[in-house]
Amino acid sequence: MPDPLTLFTAASLVGTSVGTLLIHPRMRKLPRLQPLAGSGAAGRTRAAVIVAARDEAGTIDAPLRALLAQADQDLRVVVVDDRSTDETPEILDRLASEDPSLLRVRVDELPAGWLGKNHALARGAEAAVSEDAKIEVLLFTDADVVFEPGGLRSAIDYAVEHNLDHLAGAPKVHAASWALGGQVATFGVLFGLFTRPWSVPDPRSSAYVGIGALNLVRRSAYERAGGHAAIAMRIDDDLRLGKRIKECGGRSAFAFASEISSLTWYPTLRSMLNGLHKNAFAGIDFRLSLCLAATVVLTLFFVTPFLIAAIPSQWSGATAAARLCAAVTSLILLYGAADSSRSAGLPLRSALFFPLGIVLFLGVLWRSALGALVTGQVTWRGTSYPLDELRAAARTDAA
Repeated sequence: MPDPLTLFTAASLVGTSVGTLLIHPRMRKLPRLQPLAGSGAAGRTRAAVIVAARDEAGTIDAPLRALLAQADQDLRVVVVDDRSTDETPEILDRLASEDPSLLRVRVDELPAGWLGKNHALARGAEAAVSEDAKIEVLLFTDADVVFEPGGLRSAIDYAVEHNLDHLAGAPKVHAASWALGGQVATFGVLFGLFTRPWSVPDPRSSAYVGIGALNLVRRSAYERAGGHAAIAMRIDDDLRLGKRIKECGGRSAFAFASEISSLTWYPTLRSMLNGLHKNAFAGIDFRLSLCLAATVVLTLFFVTPFLIAAIPSQWSGATAAARLCAAVTSLILLYGAADSSRSAGLPLRSALFFPLGIVLFLGVLWRSALGALVTGQVTWRGTSYPLDELRAAARTDAA
């Protein structure tokens, strides 16, 4: 009878192979948005692009210019300056003097019971509708996302033509280093497994999705779902908005948007790990049990095969059969990471970082969990929020 390690690696190989055969074709069939020339349905659909900005002086100029270049009588750009203390207000003043169509909203104080970004996006939606009561579509995006010419119309047209109430789009990600690109690709694999984007359009499925870079909603569905007020204390606001809209009967979908939008998510690997710290624990609803479960599952099935394949038999005690199964499993996992790299517009070699990326992600998850549990709070964009309030919001959302 085969030894336990050989049985484990064989089972891992079978599970990974079956999972890849089921998931990969579905991921490949997901739509990919392309820039549009001229005016299509978007030219007949009143829409507003809403950007929340807090201390974005280093990045906001180019993305806003790209948005304003695509604005017209049917498409407004609204920027909410959320308590910025850097040069962001001055940059917005300069852009508004060049293009009076830019609608600016300033937030000086954060009301109780709100996260800063969620409140800013809610204020932006209110301002857009007050300015133009005929607005039908709201496109929420981040202050560092650059949309290609025709990109906004592409997203709006796709949602209108497919009768969607919500569309989430994944942008191209610029990475300054191989390690950073590898961590982005790793995150893409985990995000895909967590959200199951291929199942999102199915109303019978519990799958939901949301992406801060491109979260487009039909105004009527947004209001029916309670807007950002319904997710006021959710750090993972983009995901939860998609969840709320689907729960309220809305039609939701995911698309790759690397041809129409891009961003430099983080400048370095260290900054990415620090940035993910704020929402890693929030993504599992601040539940330590899920943190433990994720650690066991990801270590066993995404890290252990690489270790067994790499460590010599005299050190690990693994049989030749076990090492062969582990090596093939590792190659299949790298194939999945390479596909994630391709979808994000990253070099395929970024996939080689995958096993280390999983280890780093687990480190971030535990740092996020222990930091929140020890301090009793989560700090985001210079504002600290009580963990008890965030957990209460998560329980309410799950009810």
